[in-house]
Amino acid sequence: MSKHRTHKIIGLRSTALSLLLFLFFILLNNQFGAYNQSQLANIATLLIAVLSITLLTGASGQISLGQGAIMAVGGYSSALLVTRLGFSMWISIILAIFISALFGLFLGLAAARLSGPYLAGTTLVMALAIPSIAVRFETFFSGDVGLSVDYGMPPIWLTNIVGEISIEEWSLYVALPFTAAALFAVLNLLNTRTGRTWRAVRDNEVAAALAGINISRTKIFVFVVASALAGLAGALYGFRGLVAPSVYPTDLSLTLLTAAVIGGLRSIGGAIFGTFAIVFLPDLIERVSANFTIPETIGNYLPGLTIGLLLLLTVITNPRGAAGALEDLRHHRHRKKH
Repeated sequence: MSKHRTHKIIGLRSTALSLLLFLFFILLNNQFGAYNQSQLANIATLLIAVLSITLLTGASGQISLGQGAIMAVGGYSSALLVTRLGFSMWISIILAIFISALFGLFLGLAAARLSGPYLAGTTLVMALAIPSIAVRFETFFSGDVGLSVDYGMPPIWLTNIVGEISIEEWSLYVALPFTAAALFAVLNLLNTRTGRTWRAVRDNEVAAALAGINISRTKIFVFVVASALAGLAGALYGFRGLVAPSVYPTDLSLTLLTAAVIGGLRSIGGAIFGTFAIVFLPDLIERVSANFTIPETIGNYLPGLTIGLLLLLTVITNPRGAAGALEDLRHHRHRKKH
């Protein structure tokens, strides 16, 4: 099979999967009420950030505990462009992607010299520092109060087509095209020479260097792409109504990493599953715990505790996450048949 034909098949497959994800969200939206529609919009937004971890950690093997901080970079960039310079929401979101990518370039220059716990520690310090910067320079970033931005009202042409649109639905309609585009880009990247290069660096840096791969350049490029995705997610996340330190807390980075690990760090399907889990699982736990007499001091922390235990079990029993467990099950069934 020729290289051109292979690329064409990969492109068609990526397009089909992205459209399927888009339609899946739309179908779920039509079945949900306002609260669940809001959760669905959050999933569509956070999925972009989790995909950035799939690229950064799953594909290239670089550990980052600061994706939430890069989301803050995207969120503040877009909000400042709207509130200070009067840019439209759409242009601000696009520019936030480039600003976040530039931030990722500087971070990647540091990452090229670091690895393992040193890189994780550096990105964690960044996650702790960025909210403090927003508070320190209060006159510019509005401190703890934050910057008020929102998606605005849906355009008339859209309401004429689909009828009345709630704020929750409009949030999903804004985020979903970006989510589908991000999925399309990630799928194509992972199936190209670039993706194979990233995996080679992940598996064995020495062997990759001997094969002629520029390790430093590869690491920097991965950080640029992953930061662009995280910045896009951060911009969309902020337009829910507020961009402030409380919107991008330190534990946001850990939440994103949890979603990626539970689903499977090296799996796109795992990223989708993990993002649904971290958004819907807390509500499910609260509903189940409501049937039991649990002290309020314990009940308030039960969702977080349960997700933490789930993460711990995943790491111990199957580090490849839900996607790895599903693959093992398929292999087991296949061996039984033969």
